[in-house]
Amino acid sequence: MIITPKQPRDGRTTSRLGRLVPYMLRGKGEERCTWYLAGNLEGLDREEDAELAVEVMEVLQRGNVRAKGNKTYHLVISFHPEDRRLTPAELEDVVRRAVSAAGLGEHQYVAVRHSEQEHEHLHVAINTVHPETLKIHHPYKAIPAFQALASTLEQELGLHRVDRSRGRSQSHRARDFEAHRSIESFSGWARRTIRDAVGHDRIASWPALHDELARFGVRLVRRGNGLALVDATRPNLACKASALGRGWSKQRLCERYGEFVSGPEAAEVARAQVQPYEERPLGRALDDGLWREYREALDAARRHRRELREAMASRIHAARAAHAERFKLRHHAIAAMPIPPREKRSLYKTLAFERKLAERRLKATIEHWRTMRVDTHPGSWKQFLAERATRGDHRALRRLRQQFRGPAIKSRDTRLRALSSNDRRTSRGTLVHNLGGGARLRESAGLIELLGDPSEVALEQLVKVAKQRFGTRSIALLGPRKTRERLAKMVAEQGLEIGQERER
Repeated sequence: MIITPKQPRDGRTTSRLGRLVPYMLRGKGEERCTWYLAGNLEGLDREEDAELAVEVMEVLQRGNVRAKGNKTYHLVISFHPEDRRLTPAELEDVVRRAVSAAGLGEHQYVAVRHSEQEHEHLHVAINTVHPETLKIHHPYKAIPAFQALASTLEQELGLHRVDRSRGRSQSHRARDFEAHRSIESFSGWARRTIRDAVGHDRIASWPALHDELARFGVRLVRRGNGLALVDATRPNLACKASALGRGWSKQRLCERYGEFVSGPEAAEVARAQVQPYEERPLGRALDDGLWREYREALDAARRHRRELREAMASRIHAARAAHAERFKLRHHAIAAMPIPPREKRSLYKTLAFERKLAERRLKATIEHWRTMRVDTHPGSWKQFLAERATRGDHRALRRLRQQFRGPAIKSRDTRLRALSSNDRRTSRGTLVHNLGGGARLRESAGLIELLGDPSEVALEQLVKVAKQRFGTRSIALLGPRKTRERLAKMVAEQGLEIGQERER
């Protein structure tokens, strides 16, 4: 279990309840809520009352006129993919204790569970304005409290223990870049190459450090109150020097070498570089053609978008030119009429009015043209793999599929089929079925695995879905010996043929 607050990405400081709660309930037009809870909102504890609950909380937030910052606290509680589905009473206890750990136990909140991903998770929108004092409370040092609470809940509820230790320092932008494009970021490359190759023990001065960094085409420059590593030929590639480790902070470097001394200019460093940063895919260096196909799809999408922009610009220019020419000719026609000036002025006014109306219609038409363009972008690297996996691509499945641990039923038919377009896919290209009795199944092409505890009801659901997907063809049972024995009896009753069994 991981409990973490989620910061707003748009930088807005006003209340976000009106946008956050509808997202929690419906997402992008689809129903996502599988469990709902309203805390400290008497009489508004049904999901149908969510809109009214938001209005009540926003009225309370407007009652605090002194606070200018964000008045909504967004908390996310994520469970391990193989955890069992918690009961409503257990979920309510988890949310209540998490909200209390942030010091917001007396505040109003709305909690929602999402089950469409491989890991179930809860979203909690909390009103940070106290309902009686109208004072705003900002949780202080909540992360350690959340970590301690998560460890306690894992032990009490029998959930999987999650490693919450801090990893290597990496900025949010670098993590997002690597997650969306699966390309090693500049800061990741700097940690992998420069940190281990440049040792402070054999460097005695700032000029010597600048010379070492020049081999990698990198400059060490002032950035704000600290230091930053900047690529000599691509100034947009930069990262904090402290991202390489604590020994690279400005304070530590100045303690070692004295007051900071600037290094050579970018042009000089560019001439001396030997091992510059190059974009390369993350993970194993397995060239199965997928990465090349993804890059080609990106290039094709960029060319298509550039062509659309050029065609759209030509179309808009032609429409505006025709508009101007039409009213110019009408203006000349009025000027050539043998009528009194007073009547001409009246016609000019009418023409000006018609021109304004036509300009508005043209503007609306242009906006409509711009919204009609077809986006051929393949999405992020993760989305590209998930889309290929749902079409039965062996290579994408091999990259996305994790090591399954729970009991599972596997078909011996090696032909991978495309999953139904009506089924809801996860970001890994698999399907998660949330069935009765708290059973959760994860389906990939040719394999259906049980998530959570192997109860009798859950195993029956596993066999039922396997029969629907694979029919009576030869299948393989995977899992511990005792669980496979229980599965074998159920499979035999359903008339499925067992061709192979394997213990995990």
